[in-house]
Amino acid sequence: MEGSKMNILGIIVEYNPFHRGHSSHLERSKAATGCETVIAVMSGNFVQRGEPAICDKWTRTRMALEAGVDLVIELPLYYATGGAEYFARGAVTLLAATGLVNYLCFGSECADINAITDRAQILQYECEDRKLKEYLRQGLSYPAAREKAYEKFTTFDAKDGLLSKPNNILGVEYVKAILGLKTQLTTDIKACTVPRSPGAAKNIRENLRNGISAEQDMPNISWKILNESVENYGAAELDNLSATFQSIVRNKNFSQYLHNYVGISEGLENRFVKYAQEYYWLSDILAAVKTKRYTYTRLQRAVLHIILDITKECLAEYENSGGPQYIRVLGFKRDRTDLLKTLERNASLPIVMNLKNAILPELATQMLSEEVRSTDLYSLAFPPPKKGRPARSLHEYAMPLVIL
Repeated sequence: MEGSKMNILGIIVEYNPFHRGHSSHLERSKAATGCETVIAVMSGNFVQRGEPAICDKWTRTRMALEAGVDLVIELPLYYATGGAEYFARGAVTLLAATGLVNYLCFGSECADINAITDRAQILQYECEDRKLKEYLRQGLSYPAAREKAYEKFTTFDAKDGLLSKPNNILGVEYVKAILGLKTQLTTDIKACTVPRSPGAAKNIRENLRNGISAEQDMPNISWKILNESVENYGAAELDNLSATFQSIVRNKNFSQYLHNYVGISEGLENRFVKYAQEYYWLSDILAAVKTKRYTYTRLQRAVLHIILDITKECLAEYENSGGPQYIRVLGFKRDRTDLLKTLERNASLPIVMNLKNAILPELATQMLSEEVRSTDLYSLAFPPPKKGRPARSLHEYAMPLVIL
């Protein structure tokens, strides 16, 4: 493989926003792998928790490049807003498709790659899907059902709580994705993990929405970039999409199709329709819909899938066609044009840098058009401007690559 002499680290991130814990992860990952070059796969304007990112993907790309990432690739919408399995599989597929990445290093609570690999192998090769479904029918949440299914197929101590921690779960899914790719195509990516650095992303978002500074939790340049964005446009949040959601679920001709969206099953659509009649704000609707069986994050993702028109049919089409259909570059370091050239020679998927010049197969064009449409909706997630002032407006075709 041309370019294989390079030692390149892949990381999978959201940077919502970039804080000191992310800086630590980046430096520890470089030290653990001996890599100096870093390619990041980053979620776009919507993230895996089922929320709009606090600031747009170009702003967050700039944070990543300032922090030491060399190249940022976008994780397509259907995978960025998916559960852990889809999120991980989409991101790992993109890293493998670069033809350049040797290592994937992630933060985890246990920081034990052997324990994570053990779980991944059991879940990848031995856990029966019917067991998982059986426990879900008993009313367990997805994480609890998955851990119980794991117990049935291993002699190891399954009660250590490893599969109950969010970053451990993602780590297991990353390794599962690598194992799956190795059975389908050649990939030399080696997984490793470092201790998860304490982060404050959620606190930062909450503080900013309440007008409280987050300067102490972020590197100086990241705080400067974020603060400028929030001062100009405010912080994007899910509740600002309440009217959009209401217009969908209150449409009598449309609400009967809610079960077609990813994450909607077992009558969950009826609960959304019911409580949308009683409450306006999405935060209130979600609190009313919440039960022991459904995690709050899962419900938020379901809401996003309804708003963004993310359907089971389209997801199945992408999955059956290998997942992400292109490699979209959001930004890169100016002095790393050599990395771009090497990527162009080695990539197994089409590379998108300028949307206006993108010539893609039909399915890839469909995936990219959904990204464009979602960005238009993302603009509505910001606080409404004062009367007579222009609204926050983001257009994919007008946004240039981020080059530092």
